[in-house]
Amino acid sequence: MFHTKFKRHQEQKNLRFTHEAYYRNFDLSGSGKTPLILNYLERAYLTQWRAINDYDRVLALRFDLRFPYWMPESELGNDNQKISLFLRHLNQEINAANTKYSTVLRYVWCREQGSSDKPHYHFMIYLNYNAFSRMGSVQPTRGGGYESNNMYHRISRAWAKALNYMSCDVLGLVEPGRSEFGGDFFEACLHRDDWMSQNDAFVRVSYLCKAHTKPFGQGIHFFGTSRV
Repeated sequence: MFHTKFKRHQEQKNLRFTHEAYYRNFDLSGSGKTPLILNYLERAYLTQWRAINDYDRVLALRFDLRFPYWMPESELGNDNQKISLFLRHLNQEINAANTKYSTVLRYVWCREQGSSDKPHYHFMIYLNYNAFSRMGSVQPTRGGGYESNNMYHRISRAWAKALNYMSCDVLGLVEPGRSEFGGDFFEACLHRDDWMSQNDAFVRVSYLCKAHTKPFGQGIHFFGTSRV
C-alpha cells in the first residue's frame, strides 16, 4: 500500500507522512522503511516532553489492550468509548494508590486492526517515577484475577472495568510491550538530562504513529494523546 513515498495519506489528506529515520533529533521506529504520520509524531513528542518537563524522572510503560475473542460485536461498539472508560478507571486506580508523590497520567494510544475481526490498542503511558517506578508482576493473583498493587494489575483492572468484566476475564488481554531485543517488558526510567533514555522511549512510541494497519474511513479516531 505504501511502496510509493507519498507525502500525504491518500484517504486522509490532512495527515502528512515522513519517511525519515528521525524526528526532532530522536530515532524513529522502522528506520524510514514504513511511513509514519507527522501529525501523530508531533503529538507524541509533546506528550513525552510535557512529562519530562514536569518530573526529573518519568516512568514510561508500553502495553497493548485487546478484546476477548468471544466478546460479541454488539458490546464492542464502533467507537473508542471503551478507551475513554479505560482511561477514567486507570486514573481512579492511580488516585486510589495514594502514593507519597502525585502524578499526572499522560498517554499516547492508537487503534489498529489487521486481519482480526476486532481492533486492538497500543499504549504508551508516562508517570512520575517517584510515584510509580515499574510495571510489576504480570502474573494473576491466587484467585485468577489481578488484585495486587502494581501498575500491571491496575491497568488490567481498569481494562476489565471498561469492558464490564471481572479482572479474571482479561487474562492475556493486557500485553506489555517487549523491549527491542525481546526478553524483559519495556519499562523505562526517563531522565530529564539523559537523551538516550528519552530516545529509547520515543522509538517505542513512534511505532504508534505508523500509517499501516489503521483502517481510516470508518468515521472514528485512530490516535489519541492526553491533553495536559
